[in-house]
Amino acid sequence: MLLIKSNSSSQIGQYVPLKSISINSKIRLFGADVIITQIYRNDEKQPIEAVYSFPIEENAAIYSFIAKIDDREICAQLKEKQQAQEDYTQALEQGHGAYLMEQNEKSQDIFIINIGSLLPGKTCQIEIKYVSELTLTNGNKICFVVPTTIAPRYDPSIGNIQSKSKYVQSVPYTIDFRCQIDRLNHQQIANVSSSSHPINIQLKQNYYEINFIQKHTCLDRDIILDIHLLNQQNTILAIEKYNQNHLAIMTSFILTKDNCQKVLNKNNNEFIFIVDCSGSMNEENKINLARQAMILFLKSLSMNCQFNIVRFGSKYQTLFRQITEQYNEINVKHAQQIVRDKYFY
Repeated sequence: MLLIKSNSSSQIGQYVPLKSISINSKIRLFGADVIITQIYRNDEKQPIEAVYSFPIEENAAIYSFIAKIDDREICAQLKEKQQAQEDYTQALEQGHGAYLMEQNEKSQDIFIINIGSLLPGKTCQIEIKYVSELTLTNGNKICFVVPTTIAPRYDPSIGNIQSKSKYVQSVPYTIDFRCQIDRLNHQQIANVSSSSHPINIQLKQNYYEINFIQKHTCLDRDIILDIHLLNQQNTILAIEKYNQNHLAIMTSFILTKDNCQKVLNKNNNEFIFIVDCSGSMNEENKINLARQAMILFLKSLSMNCQFNIVRFGSKYQTLFRQITEQYNEINVKHAQQIVRDKYFY
């Protein structure tokens, strides 16, 4: 996972700037807040440039990147990729320290950190914070995964890493992992387990504290935590209030055979489709897949039921002004025209 680019050819082959890595995470219902801390130190006699490649969950969102060196704390600014690379290169050419974090073009779940012009004897701490949505399976298990290895997913020989860099699969450092799982109010936790590592679980007053039993854990496999709920939950709703004007709502629905049978026996069913039409949906043909799914759903509804479509991005728009409208020939034709239109997103 470690790549080193040296400022001089004599330093190629040195793989030790990254000294330690720790992961602290907090889980509440379907959300995980993760902090990755990396310590770099230059033990050489001249400045070096360290390049570290690491994985993050594909559906995660990074919200903070901070570099700390001596008594200085540098908070990252979000820039267009080309501009960020130019500013980074210019800073190195002027002899300044520089830090660059970017998403790999060949793989959406791989990020690259450049620690440029790290002076001899200096230590640099990089702190990355991200949030991630967790998955609920079988109605009674929440799964939390922290990727720690990129070897099975990424081949630097065909990526965009410069040939001067060296890919290192075996690294001289280990990982420290800690996780806090809030105790749920309505969905009681039966137990917490890990299929990847031996873990130690301590029950505190309002949360579970998880860490590795083994003190020196290698980065040879992903970290997996399974949170088993006491009872199967078909519907779970989580609401977080940030201030008086902002709420975050996350919900999960799992249909059972009985649920489906009850729906088929009713004539007053109501369906509201919520479709992500933001700019990110243009990637990997996602918007066209959503369009195809929406057309399929529209063809599958029964006559005289109620339905509506809500599209959202930076703003939201509804198909009908009313909460729902009757599913009939006129309304479904209008809905299909909107979905097929190029301005659907």
